[in-house]
Amino acid sequence: MGKKTDPTFDLSELRRLAEENYDKRNPQEDSLQNDVDLKRLVHELQVHQIELEMQNEELQRARNEAEVWLARFTQLYDFAPVGYFSIQRNGAINQVNLTGTRLLGMDRTWLVGRQFGRFVIESDRATFTTFLEQVFESPIKQTCEVMLRNEGAETLWVEIEAVLAEEGQECQAAVMDIQARKVAEIKLQHLSMHDGLTGLYNRSYFEEAMVQLERGRHFPISIIMADVDHLKITNDKLGHAAGNEILKRVAHVLTVAFRAEDVIARIGGDEFVVLLPGTNEQAGEVAVRRLSDILHEHNTNYFTEEPVQISVGISMADFGGSLTEALKVADADMYRHKGMRDVARYKE
Repeated sequence: MGKKTDPTFDLSELRRLAEENYDKRNPQEDSLQNDVDLKRLVHELQVHQIELEMQNEELQRARNEAEVWLARFTQLYDFAPVGYFSIQRNGAINQVNLTGTRLLGMDRTWLVGRQFGRFVIESDRATFTTFLEQVFESPIKQTCEVMLRNEGAETLWVEIEAVLAEEGQECQAAVMDIQARKVAEIKLQHLSMHDGLTGLYNRSYFEEAMVQLERGRHFPISIIMADVDHLKITNDKLGHAAGNEILKRVAHVLTVAFRAEDVIARIGGDEFVVLLPGTNEQAGEVAVRRLSDILHEHNTNYFTEEPVQISVGISMADFGGSLTEALKVADADMYRHKGMRDVARYKE
């Protein structure tokens, strides 16, 4: 028989050979290199983690800062002295700040979705509609002035500036309270056209009215001149305050005696004139008699001890006639009646 092999020897030898083979495949320096690479990887991961943490802190800081600025912006937006509105193409309100809610007298929740135009007074709605159309047709800022009526039925003059938003479906509007400015403008305009003492039109307005009427189609036009009798005597005896009261009384009588469309003006110290469009000679004479009756009633019922006397003259301009010449004729007629009155008074 042949020789048998020892199994124990074979296994141990196999182990030895395997370890030698492993050492050949995985020398120690490679193992050390692997350890270095692993440590570098761990280091990189740790640094990256720190970077992420720092980025997160920076993002949190930026977020906190943004929230602070957002809060400040919200305060500036809400409490600005101007009403800010976002308005859709159809006129509905998308957004509004607190100032805007106060201008319209409604809470924000009730305003969103409502038509802005409903708060514009009826006489100004056509102006606002045209303005809104122009805003959505042009990239240029548009401006208009209208009067609003809030939920409390109070009216307010405002100026609206609006510009189309980038998406084109809404506009951004700033609504400014200009009530004080408009009141001042109206007052100045009134003063420029009216006599400060009597409230009637002044000479400048009267002269402009003559030019306009002469260019128009309101002929025939009658002109009545009126002059207060003995005003200088009253001023000398009782003072200018008493004379001013007489002028106010004459202005009141004239206002009662004539129509709203008639132009009643004080053109001098004691001189008054009335333009009566569409009034022929006969109708003018009727107006003079009505003035005389109202003056008589005024003196009889209210000022029996201090009656007011005025001298009156009248003239008429027909188509193609000159109102300036008619005024001269009325003035001459007035002085003729004043002379007749003075003569009658002298005879008494």
